[in-house]
Amino acid sequence: MRVFLFDIDGTLLSANGVGASALSRALSEEFGVANPNTRVTFAGRTDRSLTIELLELNQVEPSIEHCGRLRQRYVSLIGGELTRQGGIVLPGVRQLLTAMSRRDNTSMAIMTGNFPETATRKLEHFDLRRWFSWISGGDLHIDRDDLARRTAEIVRRRYGTKVRELVVVGDTPADIRCGKAIGAKTIAVATGQYSLDTLGGENPTRLFSDFSQTDEILAAIFDAAG
Repeated sequence: MRVFLFDIDGTLLSANGVGASALSRALSEEFGVANPNTRVTFAGRTDRSLTIELLELNQVEPSIEHCGRLRQRYVSLIGGELTRQGGIVLPGVRQLLTAMSRRDNTSMAIMTGNFPETATRKLEHFDLRRWFSWISGGDLHIDRDDLARRTAEIVRRRYGTKVRELVVVGDTPADIRCGKAIGAKTIAVATGQYSLDTLGGENPTRLFSDFSQTDEILAAIFDAAG
């Protein structure tokens, strides 16, 4: 069995910055922060690391309680922000997922820096949730490599010795690095914030500008997966 672990933002969809806007509102509504500062790097991060940094940046103690409150408020707001701001499914994604779902001995799951709740809302909003068996989110770890290690353990528990290959699919250097940290093949796509040159510098197993050429991409992905 091949198990493909997909990132969400910049890989499957573009949500027009709804995360930043929802977190800004959450800081304002939950902690009374006027004009919240959300000028931080989002791509490739886990939401746990982001909430800690954003609380510190806005002079709120990043305690367990405060992180939990920010998360809860953020989750409550993300659906409305998705409806208000919209977004798109990235080129070729639906066609690729449909084709992959028809392959034997193939499982697709999500490995994302998003909290599991916000990951689910994004996937459901864009009608992508149905293709993925389960979600591993960024609620427990600051470092994405640690997220990948926990996800690899989930794979081992779910599938045991049936797994022949792990493949991480993402749009950031962090996706490539965390895939390598668990011995996975890596598929990189330049539909997020990072260029082909930048992603290529991380030496992924395969690199694409987007997923629009379904047959070509499918053949390359399954060749890369062994």
